[in-house]
Amino acid sequence: MDARAEQASLKDDPLPPVVIVEPLTRVWNIDGQIAALQEKINDLQQQRTEALEYAIKEQIAEDENCRLDRKVRRIRSLNVERFREVFPEEYMTACDIERKDKEDALNHIGEKINLTLVDRLVKKPVLEAAQGVISVKESESFSVVKK
Repeated sequence: MDARAEQASLKDDPLPPVVIVEPLTRVWNIDGQIAALQEKINDLQQQRTEALEYAIKEQIAEDENCRLDRKVRRIRSLNVERFREVFPEEYMTACDIERKDKEDALNHIGEKINLTLVDRLVKKPVLEAAQGVISVKESESFSVVKK
C-alpha cells in the first residue's frame, strides 16, 4: 500500500485511540528510570573528566584508537587608555558611536521597565490590586508522587 492509499484508509478507518494502563504509575516508574540514568550520566561525566585530566597531565596526545584535539579559545580585552593614545581618531569615532547609542536609549526610556525594579518600588499587594497594571500568565505543570 502506498502512502496515499494508506492515508485514505486511515481517514475511513482511523486507528483506535491509545489507552495507557495506570498512567500515573507509568510516569512514576519513568521518572525513576530517568533519575537512575541521570546518575549514570553524572558518573560517566566524572570518569570522562578524570581520564581527560590524566591524559593532559601525562601528556598523552594519542593512544591506539584516539588522539587529543586541542582547541584554544582566546578572549580579547581592550586597554582603553592605550587604545586612545595609539588611535586617537578611532577612539573619538568609537565614543561618538557609543554616545549616539546612549542618546537613542535615552529617547526610549520608560517604554520598558524592569519588573524587579517595580517590585522594589511598589508593594506587591498594592501593585496586584491596581487593575490593568500587571498582567499575569500562568502555566500549569503536573508531577506524580508515590502514595
